[in-house]
Amino acid sequence: MSITQRTGRWTLDEKAPGVYLIKRRGDLRAKVVTAESDPDDALDYLLDDGVGAVYEVDCEEAARERFRNYVEARAR
Repeated sequence: MSITQRTGRWTLDEKAPGVYLIKRRGDLRAKVVTAESDPDDALDYLLDDGVGAVYEVDCEEAARERFRNYVEARAR
């Protein structure tokens, strides 16, 4: 897993190709899945950790935008 973007205490981690985790201080807050993900892998990661918020987007750039919007909405 690698951190693909960081904003303050928030990170966007790539768990697998096309599967991203939004975390705050290391705590999982949401998941983002792109069309680039393997459906079997994506399902496994979606079921892990019991997070309620899952966002589906088209590509990596859309995942990054979703991350920025998510963080911005919670910074207010």
